[in-house]
Amino acid sequence: MGKRFSTSITPEVQKVTVGGWVKSVRDLGSIVFVILNDREGSLQLTFKEGDVPTDMLETAKELTPSSAIMAKGKVREANNDYGFEIIPETLTVNKAEAPLPVDIFKGTSGLRQRIKWRMLDLRGEDKAIFRVRALISKAFEDFLLARDFVRIDTPVLSPYATEGGADVFKVKYFDRESYLRQSPQLYKQLMAASLEKVFEIGPAFRAEPSHTTRHLTEFTSLDLEMAWIEGIGELLDLAEEMFKHIFRFLTNEGRQFFNALGKVPPRVQRPPFPRITFQEARNILKEHGIKLEGKEISPEGEKILGQIANDKHNSDFIWITDYPWDVRPFYHMRKGKTRTKSFDLLYRGEEIITGSQREHRFDILKQQMIEKGLAPENFGYYLKSFKFGMPPHGGYACGLARLTALVLKLDNIREATLFPRDPETLEP
Repeated sequence: MGKRFSTSITPEVQKVTVGGWVKSVRDLGSIVFVILNDREGSLQLTFKEGDVPTDMLETAKELTPSSAIMAKGKVREANNDYGFEIIPETLTVNKAEAPLPVDIFKGTSGLRQRIKWRMLDLRGEDKAIFRVRALISKAFEDFLLARDFVRIDTPVLSPYATEGGADVFKVKYFDRESYLRQSPQLYKQLMAASLEKVFEIGPAFRAEPSHTTRHLTEFTSLDLEMAWIEGIGELLDLAEEMFKHIFRFLTNEGRQFFNALGKVPPRVQRPPFPRITFQEARNILKEHGIKLEGKEISPEGEKILGQIANDKHNSDFIWITDYPWDVRPFYHMRKGKTRTKSFDLLYRGEEIITGSQREHRFDILKQQMIEKGLAPENFGYYLKSFKFGMPPHGGYACGLARLTALVLKLDNIREATLFPRDPETLEP
């Protein structure tokens, strides 16, 4: 008899094996009610004098919160929140120490403490966050597989500093120096030159001493790259259809997880999303009293643009295209001398996608490396590959935790990351 989840049990089921963690114990002397939490929900074990052995009744009285229980027993119809109760015939207990180091059910523990004790924290309702995150990842994969993309897995250790910046983790690789990838960017470009349409779901690393609620030093990135594009419009169209699919999937398959968190599934929006250029965004922000520091849009500026998209277009999304060459990496294709064929997508006033058409011409790509202060010889294999029939191509990337946090309107990206890494956190 295999273990069953609480949601699969009905009064018609005669006998079951269940497992879970103690949420509460109600001791009325001759009868003890134990509420058990499992991954899918809750159920009630009833220990009544005469129905269970005396030693089992005494064990039930001494149970502590979050003790692990496995029980086999009879299912009986009951007038409770579940419509049934289980009368145990056998009971296996691994008793938890008391008090617990984190408050699972009342939500009074701080985020740092909850993350420190993630195993315990996710025995409460917050486990639904990661069910939503898993659905987003699945919807992303399903959407692309249905459009003939091939899933790939590229190296995490790389001889290249992908984005060409200083924010990389260096790793000793035998007698050589290597880096934890900032993204799978260079490898997915190479694979687009043979498999044509590729995607990857995997880790990325940024050695940024950032302490914001939206950045981590390690995160899961949803990446794709496709060959034979004629411009960024194809990528924007694809992303719009992708979000329509993901949000519809969340509504259809994940409503119970949103309910558990007291949240509402994101609204499904029909394309196209509003599109403005970087210069237009700059002018809009200037009208609202926001002056850009350098050539980047600040988080405050993103919030304003997101609000304008909502007010003017009834959209949670807005595209910003044609970013300045000065703030984009060497592999972005230029649009004239000062702009690039690049884009960001804002969702609820926060950047959620970054992408571009890539430069596929060897001589120009090499020159762009030099302009960015990079040594072409440090990108040997990658750069040489562009001599052998590199097709026009482009792609984008989306942070899984950030998207999950925005969809659920969480205050901190760490809430949507199992074991977040930031400059202060390396354990657990």
